[in-house]
Amino acid sequence: MKVIIFIALLACILGQQPEMLEQIAQNSFGRQILQTIQLELTQENAARQIYTMLNKLFYDLRDEDARSSKANGERQAQCSDQFTQINTIQEKAVVAKADYERQIPGKQEELANKLAQVEQKNAEIQRNDQLQINFSEQRRKEHEAYEHKRDELIGLINGLKQAQQIIRQLQTTHPGGALVQLKEHHEQLLKSYAANSEFKNMASLLMELCTDIKIHSDNDNVQVIVDIINDLIESIYDVQKREMYAEDWAQKFFEQDLLRLSKENVRLQGQIADDQVAAEFAQQRLEDLQQQALLQQIIYDNKEVERKSFEVACKEDNNAAEQARVSRNEQIQIVLQLLELFENNFNDRTRAALLQIVV
Repeated sequence: MKVIIFIALLACILGQQPEMLEQIAQNSFGRQILQTIQLELTQENAARQIYTMLNKLFYDLRDEDARSSKANGERQAQCSDQFTQINTIQEKAVVAKADYERQIPGKQEELANKLAQVEQKNAEIQRNDQLQINFSEQRRKEHEAYEHKRDELIGLINGLKQAQQIIRQLQTTHPGGALVQLKEHHEQLLKSYAANSEFKNMASLLMELCTDIKIHSDNDNVQVIVDIINDLIESIYDVQKREMYAEDWAQKFFEQDLLRLSKENVRLQGQIADDQVAAEFAQQRLEDLQQQALLQQIIYDNKEVERKSFEVACKEDNNAAEQARVSRNEQIQIVLQLLELFENNFNDRTRAALLQIVV
């Protein structure tokens, strides 16, 4: 029974040999092996030599597969390390960019504040300059008014003194010409010096009294008027002194205001210079932050391009290695099939089948 089963299995194997050889011949590597075997079969001890050759080829292919797998594993490990490095650099770039961008609003606000302070202080300087112009114009008008009033008072004093001289002539025996002269002087005095003076009514009344016949006919009355005019002149002198005193103080206050405004402008200009330096520094720092943020984005983008390039290269390398592994496995299977053939099933029929196969 066992003999029958063995014979049946042997017959089955021998029956499958042509089909197996046909399949091997369809593979380019298999055709090359079969061609080599057909050449070797013409030699003595061909089966042993072919078996030794196939056995060596098997181990060479297995070793090559191991080396290739190891090399591919190392390449993929390098790819993984490279991806880790890229990830680390990108993560640092993201953190650094976020840190720079976090500082940008504060620096923008600082710059805006400094520029606003410069603008505000420049406006204060312009206001102070305008105040100086306004004060100067006001002081000019006040001084002109003072000089005009001073000239009026001086003219009034001189006019009253002249009137005294004319009035004294009324005390002579022939005052007729003096009366006419006094009337003319009275009109001229009021017109030229006393028209807007607080002494107008008093001066006019004195002049009218002197031309009254009841007054100037009495020397005592005339002398009383002369004395009153003296008192009036003294009063005018007092007014003149007060006006001079007020003018002096007005000038001092004016000069103090100008000096105060000038000092204030100098102080503001110093602050503006400091604010401008601070603004320039803030502007430079802001630009640095913006450039650094942009640089980190560029680093991230460049690494992203590098990542994609590595992904393509690593994938292609892995695919090529996988294709080579599949091809070697096919070659190993072919060699194993042939080894099995020459180790256990080689006979004349196998020789004939090998020589007859078309490669």
